[in-house]
Amino acid sequence: MKVRDIRAGQAAIIAAGCLFMAGTAWADDAPATPAPDAAVAPVPAPIAPVPPAPAKVPASTAPVVPAQAPASAAPVAPVQAPASTTPVAPAQAPASAAPAAPVSVPAPAAAAAPAPASAAAAPAEPPVSDATRAERLMASQVGLLRFTSADFHRGLVRHIVLFRFLPTITDDQRAEVVRRFLALARTSRREDGSPVVVSIETGAQISGEGADEGLQQAFVVTFRSEGDRNYYVGRPVVTDPAYFDPAHEAFKKFAAPYIVTTLVFDYAVASAHPQNRAPVQTGHAAQVPQQQG
Repeated sequence: MKVRDIRAGQAAIIAAGCLFMAGTAWADDAPATPAPDAAVAPVPAPIAPVPPAPAKVPASTAPVVPAQAPASAAPVAPVQAPASTTPVAPAQAPASAAPAAPVSVPAPAAAAAPAPASAAAAPAEPPVSDATRAERLMASQVGLLRFTSADFHRGLVRHIVLFRFLPTITDDQRAEVVRRFLALARTSRREDGSPVVVSIETGAQISGEGADEGLQQAFVVTFRSEGDRNYYVGRPVVTDPAYFDPAHEAFKKFAAPYIVTTLVFDYAVASAHPQNRAPVQTGHAAQVPQQQG
């Protein structure tokens, strides 16, 4: 009995020693595992990238699957990737939808087509006086051919013209205006070459009465008839170039830049055979003269 107990004890001691040695070797080979620390949050496992949604599927119908940790890892709350890092295909309109037609904006009502250059360059006609309207009416009644003929209302007619020149006009410019005016006695002619003007007189203002209204130069033109006067004057009474004097028209265009004020007064020289037409009145009481043969 004693020998058996001794051998059993030895076997137990040997087994215990083997176990001790095996445990020590296993402890040396196994990695050291730190004790869990409650203050340190567990590190989540890497998140697998989410595959992009199909290109033609609208964004509203593509479900976003939250990233999950592997099953073997500790349970971690699902983490969603930011919207900017998730490749999402842009929403596309259905193929059956027709493209929107472009909206045409109407032009502003105030924008009008530009006027032709000739119409824009034409100066506006100055206001017409009652005397001008009366003479135009007579011309329309008898016709321009008769109204400007040499035998229309025969008898001497004085045509008085008074100028006030531009303050900056030079002596040479004023002398040239006077010279060209006097030259109309020769250059003013009809198409057949017959003269229109009988004579032209001129002179500078020398009155000391103080009633000259600033007028500086006077011209007195004499005609044989009202028809000659009408042909010579032209505009604004006669506006058709075929029925007025081109030489006088050219002079008016030349002298206009040098003249500030123009005053015109016509009268018929009294004769043994008084005229049968009433004088032309101006102002609000102007009356249209009656046609006389």
